[in-house]
Amino acid sequence: MPHISRAGAVRIEYSHFRVGELWEPGFEQRDDGPDLDFRTSEAVVAIPGCIIVRSRVQVHTAPVVLALSSRHDQAPGDGWELLASVAYRPVHAGRMAAFDTMNGLAGSAGEAVGVFGRQAVPGAPAIELDPSRTYDVRVWAQGRSDSRERFDAAAPGADTERAPALEAYLIVFAPSGTQEPPVPAARESRHDRLTRIHGRSPLNSR
Repeated sequence: MPHISRAGAVRIEYSHFRVGELWEPGFEQRDDGPDLDFRTSEAVVAIPGCIIVRSRVQVHTAPVVLALSSRHDQAPGDGWELLASVAYRPVHAGRMAAFDTMNGLAGSAGEAVGVFGRQAVPGAPAIELDPSRTYDVRVWAQGRSDSRERFDAAAPGADTERAPALEAYLIVFAPSGTQEPPVPAARESRHDRLTRIHGRSPLNSR
């Protein structure tokens, strides 16, 4: 039985959002900001540290659920369509969360989302991966076939925050192999940090 997260709500802008790995102390600090120049014809793209999902609608809010499954062939239920499958390797400690395009961690959905015969209750959409494993990631969606058309048909100035969701997403991680788990760097002392920055030892330590 897949482990499912709570149902979150991502605020999508510029037609994309991401599911990313939370940074851990000691690991390389990656740029977690939105890529405003993101352009691709692919529905799903995996890059180090995150998976980017492209929506058919430029601006809206969509329910999102994350799941961890031992099976690669299990469909989440009626009404879900498979968008793409991509490979992912944890780069930190494997803590995955959904993010708004612009505003950080996603909030809670307004209602439960049905996946794998269960209800993902509203809350923070997050799961923990094993950093010693690699993963096949399947991205499923609801409502994409006509989401852009429904958005365009809405009255100008309509309240999209209160309108029914145009799309919903489920991101399923299934273990596919193994890797050497990422290891954080040794904690740098203040003396070593100052020496690295200034090119010489601080005066009071010579």
